[in-house]
Formats: sequence, structure tokens, C-alpha cells
Amino acid sequence: MSPRRKRYRLLLDEMFPPRKMFPQVNNFHNLKHIVHDLKKPGIKDEEIVAIAKKQNRIIITKNTKHFRDCCQKKKVDLIGVTEIAILEKFDKEIMAYLRRKKQRKMTGTFKKVTFKKTN
Repeated sequence: MSPRRKRYRLLLDEMFPPRKMFPQVNNFHNLKHIVHDLKKPGIKDEEIVAIAKKQNRIIITKNTKHFRDCCQKKKVDLIGVTEIAILEKFDKEIMAYLRRKKQRKMTGTFKKVTFKKTN
């Protein structure tokens, strides 16, 4: 019998399409979108971090420059992604990272996920 995989609570920043565009992550983990689910468009990065902290969610964003310090101070984990050309790649890469993630407790960890270009 294989060990049970961990399910994470995740929060997509507003520059991403709705969560239904990421079927694997959306179906396996508890994925919410700051605009489409929480109805909070245009709020400040610090407010997003506060929401993530309160709901124990890992933030997924392209805007790591503005989030890193605040997430580290508040002990909110952050996944920074590069530009996404193919949504399926995003879905697979995020799932792969979360499968490898060892610690469930929020520590302010930053992980950069890069997407290799394919021809």
C-alpha cells in the first residue's frame, strides 16, 4: 500500500486564470483564486499574505519580488513561477513539487518553479 499523499491549501494570485484551468492541482488540492473565488481583486500583496496566513494557504504567484519578504516574515510558504506558455505544464510541475514537499508546516519557504521551453 502506498503512503497517502498530502493535500495542500493553495492560493492563486490574480494574474492567473481561474483554478479550473489547472485540473490536477484543483482536483487534488484545495486551490482557491484570490479574484474568482475570494472576490478580492486589486488588493495589496500584504493583504494576500494575511489571507493566506489566516487560511493556512501556500501562495502561488509570478510576482515573487514583492511577496518574498512579507511571506518570510509572516511564515507563509510561497511558490514563484515563471511565465507559463502551456497551462498543462504548470499543472504537472506544481503537482510534482507538492508531491516532493516534505514539510506541511508553514515556514516562509520560497520555491521557484521554472518552465522549460519546448519546441
